[in-house]
Amino acid sequence: MLCRTIAANLFVLCWTLHVFVNSDSDAIAADFFFHDGDRIVMMGDSITEQHLYSNYVEMWVTTRFPKWNLTFRNVGIGGDRSTGGNARFKRDTMSFQPTAMTVDFGMNDGSYKPFDEPGFTAYMGGLQGIADQAKAAGVRVAWCTPQPLDGDEAGPTALTGYNLTLEKYSEGVKTISEKNSGLFVDQFHPYLMVVDKARASGPKYNRITAGDAVHPGPPGQALMAYSILQGLSFPSLVATVSIDATDLKAVKTENCKVTNVVKQGESVSFEQLDESLPFFPEDAAPILKWSPILEEANNYGLA
Repeated sequence: MLCRTIAANLFVLCWTLHVFVNSDSDAIAADFFFHDGDRIVMMGDSITEQHLYSNYVEMWVTTRFPKWNLTFRNVGIGGDRSTGGNARFKRDTMSFQPTAMTVDFGMNDGSYKPFDEPGFTAYMGGLQGIADQAKAAGVRVAWCTPQPLDGDEAGPTALTGYNLTLEKYSEGVKTISEKNSGLFVDQFHPYLMVVDKARASGPKYNRITAGDAVHPGPPGQALMAYSILQGLSFPSLVATVSIDATDLKAVKTENCKVTNVVKQGESVSFEQLDESLPFFPEDAAPILKWSPILEEANNYGLA
């Protein structure tokens, strides 16, 4: 039983949550990149191979659309680059007969040094090779930028050193996306913004994304997942309800069904059957100090 207090009406509104699946969830998914029936491959390097951000994306999507028939496959390989992804595309991607995929390379491609044209040319060639194979197979592609490094050195911004290289590689991802009619997903700048917010909070910076500078732990991977979901136009709505506490009825519902509205003293209770569920990975909770992902990704409305 969940409860909220609405001070303006001096009522405590309580409701019981259940799962209720119907057709309204389709309406909120109109702009979402993934569709019912999709077979989704998530390709990348060791950061993908951690099965963290990929699992979080899967959980957010399947709890938001529990009736959908979806398959997620992780084909991240440690140390890989776009050229490797291109070379193994047939083996690792087409074996799952995907309809959609995310591609996330760049961290290794820049070789952890200042930007140079030969490395960037190889990176772009690998991405274009993936694009050509995906296009030939009819696979929709969401092109994800790498996330920035999150070191523990002092300073007001993380946009220094190798992150300057990664920002240029992120621009390359946008170029590939536009050239091939794909979806561009910028996780570099949203991630950087949160990291810089933490850096500005005091003279000493302790890595808020956990893990190591290259491989985020759950807090950083949740930030990655949410940045990717935003780029995919993931719907934040779980459910919203407006209750008339005088006439004891629901005057507005979205993505849910309300029954049994009852007043007892100064309380109004009702049963709410939702078509979706909220999600946030518990082990990523420390990132909530710096980013309101929980609220932004799980919109519950009550009035």
